[in-house]
Amino acid sequence: MDILSAILLGLLQGLTEFLPVSSSAHLALGKHILHFDNPDLLFDIMLHVATLCVILIFFRKRVMLLIRAFFGIFIKKYSKDYFEQKRFLWGIVVASIPTAIIGLFMERYVLNYFNTILFIGYALIITSIILVISDNFYGNGKMTVGKGFIIGIGQGLAVIPGISRSGTTIAISVMLGIDRKEAAEFSFLLSVPAVLGAMILKLNNVSFHTQDIVAYGTGMLAAFISGFVVIGIMLNFIIKAQLKYFAFYCLIVGVVTVLFS
Repeated sequence: MDILSAILLGLLQGLTEFLPVSSSAHLALGKHILHFDNPDLLFDIMLHVATLCVILIFFRKRVMLLIRAFFGIFIKKYSKDYFEQKRFLWGIVVASIPTAIIGLFMERYVLNYFNTILFIGYALIITSIILVISDNFYGNGKMTVGKGFIIGIGQGLAVIPGISRSGTTIAISVMLGIDRKEAAEFSFLLSVPAVLGAMILKLNNVSFHTQDIVAYGTGMLAAFISGFVVIGIMLNFIIKAQLKYFAFYCLIVGVVTVLFS
C-alpha cells in the first residue's frame, strides 16, 4: 500500500466514523475507486484503533467515571460513582450483548451477500431514511437498561455496510425519548466494546508486512486527526436535530452508487 492511498483512506475513516454516513461503506467505496482488489484487514483494524483513541480522549471524563463506576461494584470507595453512572454503565453492557450475538450471526452473511457495491448503495439510501425520521423526535429522557438493549439490537444490524452504526444508534435513542446529547455520547461510547470485540475476532486472520509500516502509521495519524476534528462538530449536529443534511448526502451517494455500480 502506498502512503498517499493510506492517508486518503485514513482521512475517509476519520471523517466518516463519527458522521452518520457509514464508515464501512465509505472505506469499501474508497477501496473500489482506488482499485484495492485485495483488502488489507490489518490496515482496517489500525484505522479503527485510531478512531477508538479519539473517542477515549474526547470523552475521557465520562470514560474515567465509568471505570470508577465499574470498580464501585466491588470497592466501597467508588460506590458513589457506581450509583451515579450505573444507568450508563449497565446500558453499555446490556447493549453490547445483542450487538455481539447479531454481529457473530450475521458476519458470514454480510461477507457473502451484503458486501457488494450495489448493496452498499441501497443500504446508504436506507440510512438516509432513518436519519430523516430521527430528526422529528425530541426528548429529555435518560438511558435505561431496557433502552440500551434495543439500541444494541440496532448496532448489531449496522454490521451491514452502508447502514450507519452511529446514525442507527442515535436515531433509535432519540426515538426512545433519550436526550440528544446523552444519546450521542452513549452511541460513541457504545462503539468501543463493539469495535474492540470485532478487532479481536479478526486478529487471527491478519498478516503483517513490514514494508507497509509507514503507510499504516500515516493512515492511523490521518484517521486520528480528522476524527478528532469531526467528533465535536457532529455532537452539535445531533443536539440541534440536523441529521437531515447527512441524510441528503447518504441519499445522493447511495443513488449514484446504485446507478454506476
